[in-house]
Parts: sequence; structure tokens; C-alpha cells
Amino acid sequence: MGFNNTQAVILAAGMGVRLKELNRGIPKGFISLADNTPIIEHSIEALLACGINDIIIVTGFMDKHYENLRSKYPQINTVRNEKFSETGTMYSLWCARKLINTDFILLESDLIFESRAIRALLESPIKNSLLITGKTEAGDEVYVEADGDFVKQISKDRKVLGSIVGEFIGVSRLSYDFYLKLIQAAEESFESDLKISYDMDCFVTVADKTPLGFLKIENLLWSEIDDALQLKRAQKIWKKIKSQSS
Repeated sequence: MGFNNTQAVILAAGMGVRLKELNRGIPKGFISLADNTPIIEHSIEALLACGINDIIIVTGFMDKHYENLRSKYPQINTVRNEKFSETGTMYSLWCARKLINTDFILLESDLIFESRAIRALLESPIKNSLLITGKTEAGDEVYVEADGDFVKQISKDRKVLGSIVGEFIGVSRLSYDFYLKLIQAAEESFESDLKISYDMDCFVTVADKTPLGFLKIENLLWSEIDDALQLKRAQKIWKKIKSQSS
């Protein structure tokens, strides 16, 4: 692999308010599906299987759950977003700045996906890239507009976009240099807005001057879990993922 990757960052600070009545007061990353294993552990196992042995989890809401994972996975370091209830995803990524020191895989804690997603990103020749898929109709989609091979805009409102190439799944590969530019853009924005997102706001800002590519896997099995409907969808998809790996 040509990518100098030894780190991963998992954003896990959110409160998961849309799942409040379903997840019994646990963080979204600790939702379990058919096999009773928290979904975040599947992400961790996928990263470890790809040789990524320095995993940073940005915590916030009910952070003790993630702290307790460290006894099972010594590869984990945690950092807490103390302002998790009043900030967006970019602030969480900013909180990890003292631990990030190389290129890394970035992902969100409320995802399930085939492990090949991580391998494909690592093997891609694109230095900075988003992982995207085809149409899902899963609800709360994040659409990616591209100009040729490079990301131009990211939005949940497809009406404001031009040439849509796919849906962002919440997994990215970033160089350390790109991350430093994200931090710079974020700190300029934090003066007026702490709720900015890393993808729809800061990725787009930095991509205006530094190329940000994308890797599309049309038929990738994946799901995020933001609400009850997505949870039902994720349970079905997880069965398909497990049947492929068995």
C-alpha cells in the first residue's frame, strides 16, 4: 500500500437524540445488531485487520463506554470533546489534533460496513478521498458533487448540487497535510460557528484549493444508524454482511 497509514480516527461524541427511545441511553456506537456486538467494535476490528493499530476515538456523550473499550483494545486512545452538546463534527475532529501525527482513516461511530471498505481506501492511489456509493434511499443522504475526479461540493440538499457522483458513507482517507488545512479552516470558522461539520463545511472549503478525490464502490453493503428506520435497515444489511463473510 502506498498510503502511509498507521492511524484512524472515529468520531463518537454525538448524543444520538433521534435514537434516544431505542438505544436505552447508550451511545450510538454501542448499538448492537444480530450478534450482540457493539457496532463500533466491528469498525475497530476492520481497522485492526488492515494493520491500523493506533485508533483515536473522540468521545463526548456517555464517554465511559468508550473508555471501557480500552481494556479490550489497547490500540485505542481517547480524547473527549467537552463541548459535545454544543458543537459539530469538525470540532470533534479538531479535539484530536494533539494525537493525530500522520495520514489516517476517518470514520463515524454509527456505521456498519463491509470490511473491504477500509481495504479499498487504503489501496486506492488517491491521496485524499471520500468513500462513496450509489443511490441508497436510506434517508438523511449526504450527496457528493464532483468536477471530474475531484469533489466540488457536499450537501444533504441535492437541489443545490450539479453533477452528483454518489453518496458519502462517512468513511474517508486523509493525509496529515490535508488535516492541517482542515484545522486552519475550522479555527477560522469557530469564531462564528462551533457547529460546523467536517464534511459539508470544512472538506468543501479545503477542497477548493487542495484536491479531494473520491472512491466509489457501487454495491457496497453499509448503513448509518441515525433513527428507527435506519436501524431496521441496518439490521437487514448486517445479516447480508455476515452471510457474505461466513
